Amino acid sequence: LIKTQEMDISQLEAIHNTGTTPTPQTVTIPQRSWAYMNTSLEPTLGPVGVNPYQPGTPGSPWTEDEVLSTRLRILQMIHPNWDIKEAQGTWNGIGVKTTKGQVTENTLMRLVFHDCMRYTDGTGGCDGCINWKGVGESGPSPHDKNDYYKTTPFNRTDNNGMDQIAEKLELIYTTLDWPFQNASLEVSLSQAGRSRADLWELAGLVALERTIERANRACDLDFHARQQVTLLESREKCEIKLTKPLKFLTGRKDCIPDPDLPGYMAPMEENQNLMFGDAKHVIDFGKTEFGIDALHWTALQAIHGVVHAPANLGVKYTWFGPGYLSNVYFKMIANKPRYRFDQGGDLSFGDANEAANIYPTAIGDPEGNPVAQTGWRASCMMAWNTSEGGPCFMRPTPTEAFDAPNPDKMAFQHCVKEIDADGKCVIDEKWGKRCESTTCDENNIEHGSKLAGASPEIVGPWHENATDQRWRHASGWNNQFAFPWEIGLYWNFTVGGVGQRAIGCPGLDKPFGTVDEPNWPHRTSNSPIFSSPAMNCSVNTYAPEDKPMHEIVDELASDNAYFAETFLEGWQMMASNGYTEGELVDGPQNGWMGHYSLTEQGVSRDQIGDFEKYIEDNKPLTFTDKNVDPYICGHRGHAMVSCGIRFSEGLAQGFFVGPGDAGPGF
Repeated sequence: LIKTQEMDISQLEAIHNTGTTPTPQTVTIPQRSWAYMNTSLEPTLGPVGVNPYQPGTPGSPWTEDEVLSTRLRILQMIHPNWDIKEAQGTWNGIGVKTTKGQVTENTLMRLVFHDCMRYTDGTGGCDGCINWKGVGESGPSPHDKNDYYKTTPFNRTDNNGMDQIAEKLELIYTTLDWPFQNASLEVSLSQAGRSRADLWELAGLVALERTIERANRACDLDFHARQQVTLLESREKCEIKLTKPLKFLTGRKDCIPDPDLPGYMAPMEENQNLMFGDAKHVIDFGKTEFGIDALHWTALQAIHGVVHAPANLGVKYTWFGPGYLSNVYFKMIANKPRYRFDQGGDLSFGDANEAANIYPTAIGDPEGNPVAQTGWRASCMMAWNTSEGGPCFMRPTPTEAFDAPNPDKMAFQHCVKEIDADGKCVIDEKWGKRCESTTCDENNIEHGSKLAGASPEIVGPWHENATDQRWRHASGWNNQFAFPWEIGLYWNFTVGGVGQRAIGCPGLDKPFGTVDEPNWPHRTSNSPIFSSPAMNCSVNTYAPEDKPMHEIVDELASDNAYFAETFLEGWQMMASNGYTEGELVDGPQNGWMGHYSLTEQGVSRDQIGDFEKYIEDNKPLTFTDKNVDPYICGHRGHAMVSCGIRFSEGLAQGFFVGPGDAGPGF
């Protein structure tokens, strides 16, 4: 330790830049039989290393065994079973209002993005540190009337909700064993000279690989409504494949922390983006702060279609999208033809009635064709202390809302009662003539049902004595939400007003009025969530490089394989922010995207050889297991549903409710 401290930064950088393989420590690979560590046990720090990591210097190279053991520790850390999370200390409770962040797959991916933000002085990037301003603050709850109209409007994003994931990763970084009772290492990653920043980026890749594994499996198990790329493009296009490596790179430098604070707490504030900015702001932010072009930065936004609602914002219920990583996110933005799906991306499938919520059939028009059905309207919550309430999001128009794009083309949605043991549709006869001609094809796409019919037109502002309250709710509400800048990637509008809401085209420019005297036509029945008329906007022609934004979104929405390749390229760019070419070096190939999944399927390292060449020789390379049985979601679930349930379990019992699989995390 003394010798290391006497070395200056230039000497340590020289050691890294030689690419010399470190003297390997003996690593014990975690086994599925290993017990996890409960909160009554103390993790083992282990001995001081010969060359421990020094903040501000490049992290030293990893060994393959260190990568594998760390991967398995990360997978146990993000185990989604509620009972296990509570026992091992990775639980943060349920509900939308909490002071503690989640330890989940999705939070890991969010951490990677926030870690790679630059500081306000232009320095930084991916440095294993996040600023703690705003962390641990409990925001308003949309379910608590005591929180209505009391919160000062938010401006920029922050790192709230990432406290616990950073703390738990620090245990992996500084101990030999956690989250297992058995030790994996002789000296901790920190004492072995690896940087925290490299650990965080590896953890992000581990989470992303699991996300892709689930998305690809859904191409076969959940494709009638959510992952419907299988029907809209093809089964081949649905699956995310590799056409080039997504590498685990090493040599990132940790920030130099305040000596009185944990090493993962950045002493400076990041240059956070506006939470409710418009699309131009967000696209320009990607260019100026990450150096990422509009195409790749736009593709990266599809990660939001995977996640649940962010905590502490005062919003109901789930981020829009399919719940899986795919271009359905962009199909919804650009109003591409789709089959019916009004329930949103939340992958905690169960509900209070123990419904499966994996749709067994696809419903479009009476001829079985998909329909362009996604309009958008502004929707203001009731947390902010403004005359318009807030925060204000965008919500999809319900399929049959009178001002939706094609309410007169959608087929009736209740004709199929169930799928029998032979995979055939059972028609529900109680609906009579509406369903008398309904059949299902080989893909269980429904044909022959009568039209559903549009909802009644809503006229005039909402008021307490309106006789059409039911329709004002039904046509104005959707459980999915979007930030204005997401929808503005394709459509031309901006953001303004006290509620920081979408404005700038017909529908959105309808004056809100006030929460006491609203001009908007829609309000939910049980809470004061107001919604505007459906927007009628032109496309976004902003062209930060050589192509207007609406064309970028349209191309991503039209080809899932193109989207997937672009997304993975963008992830590599994001995870390298703050470093020039040559500063980062290739880490062990078993840390690269897809290598672990292939070896788990029995493809040997000898068969793979040079993974970069293997990908080139076999592209597009299918790398996820076609028979894998993943957990259905990456977030923590909510009051009625856990996220520790696997596809097989939920489909077998007919519903997705309960604590889920308590087996090993990998």
